[in-house]
Amino acid sequence: MYRTIPVRATFSDEEKAFWVFQCEQANSLYNCAIYYAKQKHYQWLQDQDAYTTFWCKDELKCGWKTYKCATRYPELDKALKLSPHYKGMAAQSAQQTLKTVGEAIASYNQLVGLYYKGSVDRPKFPRYRKKGGLASVTFPRQALTYKEGLFYPSVSKESKPELLTKISLELPDFIDSDWVKEVTIRPCYGQLWIDWVIDDGKKPVSVNSKLDYSQALGIDHGGDNWLTCVTTLGQSFIIDGKKLKSMNQGHARLVAKHKAGKSDFYWDSNLDRIQLKRNNQMRDAINKAARFIVNRCLADGIGNIVFGWNEGQKQRSNMGRSGNQKNVIIPTKRLIERLRQLCSEYGIKLITTEESYTSKASFLDGDSLPKYGEKPAGWNPSGKRVRRGLYRTASGNLINADTNGAANILRKVTTQSFDMTKVAREALTLPHRYDLFNSMSKSYRYKSEEGRVYPPS
Repeated sequence: MYRTIPVRATFSDEEKAFWVFQCEQANSLYNCAIYYAKQKHYQWLQDQDAYTTFWCKDELKCGWKTYKCATRYPELDKALKLSPHYKGMAAQSAQQTLKTVGEAIASYNQLVGLYYKGSVDRPKFPRYRKKGGLASVTFPRQALTYKEGLFYPSVSKESKPELLTKISLELPDFIDSDWVKEVTIRPCYGQLWIDWVIDDGKKPVSVNSKLDYSQALGIDHGGDNWLTCVTTLGQSFIIDGKKLKSMNQGHARLVAKHKAGKSDFYWDSNLDRIQLKRNNQMRDAINKAARFIVNRCLADGIGNIVFGWNEGQKQRSNMGRSGNQKNVIIPTKRLIERLRQLCSEYGIKLITTEESYTSKASFLDGDSLPKYGEKPAGWNPSGKRVRRGLYRTASGNLINADTNGAANILRKVTTQSFDMTKVAREALTLPHRYDLFNSMSKSYRYKSEEGRVYPPS
């Protein structure tokens, strides 16, 4: 399986100066490629007499018509080979930068096709990077030489005479040299990171004999209760989100303090440090939560995870400044992607389903669960949420509102026939609460090794 392992780089002053220079050259080469593609594209539009007027919402504007760009990577490579920025980089590394521009243009062309079908808004041509900034530098395996635990990247003839030290990259102990397929040096909030792209030879597991695929775990995401989980075995638990919300609030407060009285685009090294800390905290929470859920499934022999998620629900969210801050910036979508990666290693099936009306309907009363926009006339839930976190069923029983939603998410998956007989009032009343940062020991990370399935050699 292909993986990307990011490692923060620890370079000497001479090595850092070299890599900063390489990132600057990559940034300038990217801008040169965008300039070349734009000039070719606009010259072609001029020849086609494509300058016109058009309606944009309620305004009449004038400009170029939207057409696909014919520039491709081979043309960019041929046109910019004599550029000083191209010569300042290793040839294959410069080619990777130009391929990035070619991919951006290809994406733009696809959006143009969707634009004329009415699926997306009018796309914009790929933009320039910030002048004088840094861009990632990528080396494919062919541009790397391995010797005695170190990888030596290719260096251009123009840059080699200026070197004060030999440039090398130390391979982490847990990575085999034969696994390495690509190495990227990228700037990140004032630091340099090394992304090791590897292929460890393992294959995704489709079926795990240790798991029961008639059992499932349903997940309902929220704010204070970040992840509320209910299993078909009659168990329930909550992964607390209060600490996560507090971290985001602290980050927003510090950013507002440093940007007070300055423009919206102001940024400095202090903001780099604040943003990097927040990103590390979110990544840590995502990895811990995903690992805990997968370990729970492996320990209980559960073969399915059902995650309630409405695609695009955070885009153009209008819950007020405080509501948006509490919910929108918590990276739940990244958690789903991390779960998808881990599930493929252990043979667990991850299912995402829309979660409309799962919080309103009563699980214990068996209310129907219509899809969004398809609610029948006269549909009303049997119970209702009487206050925050508390749901009352038609018979007057009080249960946890979030566990009720998680259980309904399991019912939403009509393509699977899960045995829900063990999900009773007891499982929905007092779920166990876990704190990602305080109440979990490190040992739970390694418990999943017992459930790992290794392909036959």
